[in-house]
Amino acid sequence: MQLDESQSLYDTFDLYIMKSGLEEKRNMKTNHEIDTVIFDIGGVLVDLGRFRFLEKKGFTGDLAHRVMYATMRSEDWVQLDLNNLSEEEILQLFIENDPQIEDQIRHMFADVHGIVEPKAASLPWLQRVRDSGRRILFLSNYSHKIMRECADALYFLPEMDGGLFSCDVHKVKPDPAFYKLLIEKYDLDPARCVFIDDLPANLEPAADLGIRTILFQSQDQAEQDLDRILG
Repeated sequence: MQLDESQSLYDTFDLYIMKSGLEEKRNMKTNHEIDTVIFDIGGVLVDLGRFRFLEKKGFTGDLAHRVMYATMRSEDWVQLDLNNLSEEEILQLFIENDPQIEDQIRHMFADVHGIVEPKAASLPWLQRVRDSGRRILFLSNYSHKIMRECADALYFLPEMDGGLFSCDVHKVKPDPAFYKLLIEKYDLDPARCVFIDDLPANLEPAADLGIRTILFQSQDQAEQDLDRILG
């Protein structure tokens, strides 16, 4: 699926939902105590393949670490997820972090396909949760660039009932305002939700709002923890 700069993959799916008459289904409540499961995407539903990605770009050893810390591990990486600056402006911030490797940073940033990778276990997991009668949402720090260039990693998105990408609302986890936007958009009762994320810092605001949380450490562990909560 090809996306332009102003369109996210979820925007496209949202139009599909409305046109196919499934809007009523996505707002359906169940009689279960937990009626909504909220998933993080990066590190939970997609694999983070950063070092494999750098190796494919030809970067190994010290150079790979320098590129990593000038870009993905820098404080500036979140600007992609916030979507308040242009991609060229963000690229310049990366270059300023390590000007001696400007060419390598430009080469890395030119095409980020493979920086996140499809995860085969995600679709059957989502289908099992859906079969239990729960609504499935996402809350994810994600950029338009990664959406465009790694669209294959989000193959499972049509199985979900909605959610929020940070780049669409200019807020990121762990900002509580991001979580509150999701609650307001889908009229959620926090006491009837569970949120799964791979970073403890991202779970704290959810818990403060009354949402049950699961720290994703492995696929088996997270599925078992969710099964225990859902009953």
